[in-house]
This record gives sequence, structure tokens and C-alpha cells, in this order.
Amino acid sequence: MADAPWAEIREKFQTALALSRVELHKNPEKEPYKSKYSARALLEEVKALLGPAPEDEDERPQADDSLGAGEHALGLPAELVEAEGPVAQGAVRRAVIEFHLGVNHIDTEELSAGEEHLVKCLRLLRKYRLSHDCVSLYIQAQVRKIRARCFPGT
Repeated sequence: MADAPWAEIREKFQTALALSRVELHKNPEKEPYKSKYSARALLEEVKALLGPAPEDEDERPQADDSLGAGEHALGLPAELVEAEGPVAQGAVRRAVIEFHLGVNHIDTEELSAGEEHLVKCLRLLRKYRLSHDCVSLYIQAQVRKIRARCFPGT
């Protein structure tokens, strides 16, 4: 993680979530996404404060996040990798930001940009997707990605 104090990162993230959920109802009719755009700017700041994602072999592009050669027929990894340690925690934090950026873009009807962020989230979580800390986020990102692709506007 970058040298930014954790309290600053947490505060910006919480403010972004509040803008997305609560302030949305206070937007003027002519600017229905005003709070969403403000939330997006804060999420981008948090992403910058977290620093770049480390280069990792599991982050290389894969054909629609489908089964890899080293996985079982059901798509499960050979072993469960827990999201522990600074590298894993950094990947999970970045994945959370990518997820919220993806949802934000989808909510503002920017579907392809939203899908890009969700794919980044899934790549960051790929190794840890069955760990207790990550399975729910991984499933949510998959569902949002599929919904955006198959049912735009919902």
C-alpha cells in the first residue's frame, strides 16, 4: 500500500459509499448522477492512494475469466488460498475499489466501463475467490458483470 494514512483512505471510501447510497436521493432532477460522479471521483482517489496493483501471474487476461488449465473440471482451484498477508490484503482492497467503480459506472449507464472495472475486480480476486474474506465479493462481481452484459438497464 502507498504511504497514505489508512484513516484518510477509509474516510474517503466511506464518504464515497454515502454519496452513492444516501445522497443519490438529493440529486437535482437535471443532474441525476451528480452524487454518483462525486463518489466515483473519491473512489478514484482511494485507488490512487492504494497504489498500483502488483504484477501477478493471476492477473493476466484470460478468456472471459473461464477455467484455466490448472483447475478442476468444476472451476475450483486445486487448493484454497486465504487472503492473508500484505500482498493479498492489497489485492483485496484494490478489488473492492474496482467493484464499487464498476457498480458506479453501471449505475450511471456506462456499461462497458463498468464491466472493465468488474473484470479487474475478478482478476484481483481470482487466487483468493474461495477464501472466507472474498467469496461474497467475487460472486457479487460475477453477478453484476453478467447482469450488465445480458440485461443492460437493470
